[in-house]
Amino acid sequence: MYFNESKIINKLAIKRYFWAWLNISFNKLDEDRLKEFGPDRTCAEWILRNGGAVRLCDNPEILNDYNKIPPEGNNICIQEVDASNSSIMHVGFVHFKNCRNIEKLILHRCGYLENIALGMLHPIKESLMYLQVSSCYNISDSGLIKLEILTRLEQLILRDLPFVKKREVVLEHLKKALPKCKIEFDK
Repeated sequence: MYFNESKIINKLAIKRYFWAWLNISFNKLDEDRLKEFGPDRTCAEWILRNGGAVRLCDNPEILNDYNKIPPEGNNICIQEVDASNSSIMHVGFVHFKNCRNIEKLILHRCGYLENIALGMLHPIKESLMYLQVSSCYNISDSGLIKLEILTRLEQLILRDLPFVKKREVVLEHLKKALPKCKIEFDK
């Protein structure tokens, strides 16, 4: 009996490892594509490849289908990112580098998102005005404190973050660091 249980556990571990490897590979930056097509297209492809959506500059429609990205050769510019229910991970946040127009970012139910990712938002700190972090269960106090770098934020929505233990301390810290930002932090 013990032998069979051990086999089952090993199979589960192999499956888990495979999915982790696959998610990491979907999040890695392709330097060659970046050089050839630029940061906004590469970032849009990353978000869409991982199940998120983007809104391009001067376009009211939300793009959530990888195959609907404008043809290569067309310059694109990202204005909004909705990563709800996506598999984005911190290793992919390097895609934000040199994206100069992202004003809105929604991180909702991002199961692979960890504290380190929130500290990697500095490339979009000059343009980001709206940020939502909600139902991301790997985010804690130390991750939220890293949002202090986003000095242009006008609105910050924080919801359903059960691993934030010192909510009031985090809220006070962010209010001091981001005095012009309206912060909603639900219990």
